[in-house]
Amino acid sequence: MDPAALLESIKHLPPWTIWIAIFLSPFVQEDAAVIGTATLTAMGKISLGPALAAIFAGLFFSDIWKYWIGWFALKNPKGRRLSKKDKVLSLKGKVEDYPFTTLMSARFIPLTRIPIYVACGFFKVNYLKFCLFIAFTAALYISIFFSAFHALGALMAEQLKWVLPIFGIAFALSVAGLHYFKSSRTDRVNPDP
Repeated sequence: MDPAALLESIKHLPPWTIWIAIFLSPFVQEDAAVIGTATLTAMGKISLGPALAAIFAGLFFSDIWKYWIGWFALKNPKGRRLSKKDKVLSLKGKVEDYPFTTLMSARFIPLTRIPIYVACGFFKVNYLKFCLFIAFTAALYISIFFSAFHALGALMAEQLKWVLPIFGIAFALSVAGLHYFKSSRTDRVNPDP
């Protein structure tokens, strides 16, 4: 069922129910929630302001609780043992050194959000910083979709949704390339004795 037909079928319900549904939808599937909400606003079926507020709040709260899964994993003896392994410590250093890049990549690269958000809790990334970065990436993500849907029309933007993962992968590769270039350059300038 398309979003407009769904909206027509629940027309008799109080208006606040749609805002609650938009708020809760990212807890089920974030991308579909943003695309569906952007489509409804682009078609003029719902008001833009409340829709933006509801989808932003939904994205934010559906993401920040995942941090605590990782945090609670450290309370388990197996989690503590895992946290001391060399590979885990290496990954922890990268996440702690580049939290913004990590969370920006997670927002735009499919299937990485939940593992990275849980890892941030496991690695005890500063929670306030985590929340600020989640808020920023959620606002950027919503802005991109809503801008595309309103500028290009809902149908054309729906066909272009494949661009976002490409943007995310390109961003991650650019950051990785930059880090590789910087480290190889440092190695050439300061070779080990």
